[in-house]
Amino acid sequence: MKWILIFVFVLCLALTGVPTFADTSIPVQNASFETTNALVNSCGPGCAWNGGPIPGWTTTVADGSWQPSSSYFNLPLPDGNVVAYSNGGTISQTLTGTSLQPNSTYTLTVAVGNRLDNLAAEYTIQLEAGSTVLATVTGSNSSITSGTFMDVVLTYATGAAVTPGDLAIVLSSNGTQSDFDNVRLTEAVPEPSSLSLMVVGLAFAGLFSLFFRS
Repeated sequence: MKWILIFVFVLCLALTGVPTFADTSIPVQNASFETTNALVNSCGPGCAWNGGPIPGWTTTVADGSWQPSSSYFNLPLPDGNVVAYSNGGTISQTLTGTSLQPNSTYTLTVAVGNRLDNLAAEYTIQLEAGSTVLATVTGSNSSITSGTFMDVVLTYATGAAVTPGDLAIVLSSNGTQSDFDNVRLTEAVPEPSSLSLMVVGLAFAGLFSLFFRS
């Protein structure tokens, strides 16, 4: 009986030491770039683009909105009919009023594409707080199958103390051309139920110690 109680005690400690997390989606304006200014430039049947700006985002002169045809990507696109392109520029968005929370994990996911004509470029995706870069991922779209998009993911975990400032998403390219779509940002925080379970485990530990002292 004593060893059964010991086993149950150890199992409870293991369960209470691993909190569960709940994912919350953080709103990103025009996350799939479907809202555009007029696409005034033609690139063939069913294909059009503009030189920016992109509504909801801050862009440089080398960025804009693009509705590609099947001559450039295998359709459908990851989300909608429009993507953002960067020819050596930067596309960014500050999430005003959204700041880091303690003991949380942030996951930024962006679909990055490689055109069928293989315009290779290095891309960079960053998550920032204020003017501080929290996490960065860099790669080449040449590693992505031609005509397709691939989800690129970066994560950042906070502790008890957090970097101040509004969160910001920064997408950039160092050449011609990086294409972006379907930007998603989530926050994972410990669920209240997991904290309650930890309290129950500690209470059980206290009763267990009293039992073996008696």
